Amino acid sequence: MMNLNWTKKTATILLSSTLLGGVLLPAIPTFTTQVQADSLDEAPVSYQTFKNDEGVVKAAVKKANPAVQRQINAAFFKRMEADPVNAYGRAVTPYFSQVMQALESDAVSNIGSHGQVTSAFKQDYTAMIAVYNQFKSRLEPMYQDSLSDEVEEANQAVNANKVDSGTIEDVADYFIEYFQMDLRPDTVTGMPAVKSRLTKLTAKKTSSKKNVKVTGTAKLGKKANYAQIKTSKGTSYAKLSRTHHFSKKIYAPKVKKVTVAVGYYAHGQFSRVTNTKTVSVK
Repeated sequence: MMNLNWTKKTATILLSSTLLGGVLLPAIPTFTTQVQADSLDEAPVSYQTFKNDEGVVKAAVKKANPAVQRQINAAFFKRMEADPVNAYGRAVTPYFSQVMQALESDAVSNIGSHGQVTSAFKQDYTAMIAVYNQFKSRLEPMYQDSLSDEVEEANQAVNANKVDSGTIEDVADYFIEYFQMDLRPDTVTGMPAVKSRLTKLTAKKTSSKKNVKVTGTAKLGKKANYAQIKTSKGTSYAKLSRTHHFSKKIYAPKVKKVTVAVGYYAHGQFSRVTNTKTVSVK
């Protein structure tokens, strides 16, 4: 798993184990936020809050059954970090309530044949409760009460070692429904600045040996629309795609090196926003 990296003063680590009725469940780190019990529907969420939420969910998944960890893996969180607003359900995937669904599905599959609390089920259910605890205070009071009743019923079943799959499914289903109704921020504020840079650059001769195809990709934190390509034969420009990719075939026989920068080009003027990078022609 990736190392968790968030502001320490917002994190409260539960070092002791949590006793849930008669079942001893391992402690899960929980993180407090500034947001209280009001609906956050479309209200902005800070980047710090997002990182706190992500940290709790990561820690919960780390305590879950390995089958969940294979599904909700590092790549899942990397995609989430690429556009944090989507983590709250603004995109098809990935988002936080999707983690609850994965935990519930695996938990139900691990209930004993007579409703027994198995080790794998306990791992998943503990993680479910950790995710629930992180977000519950941000739901509307009526939703908090309804969901609390579902969790209490599930806890009683777990304590009695007589678990019904429908009870566990209700916890996840109600959580997801209320989450999607109340936690739909339209933006994440305080995003860290992205440093613009060239991430990929290649220059290859074509079959004619007279032309060179230059391709590359940039990561942008500032507005840019073109890549500037320089060789000993002169300067040319390649328009950036929506994904900040560019490709240009230039006439450059005997050219051995190509120098590229990405920036904003308008009215005959080019302002560089990335580093300048030089590659050898292959």
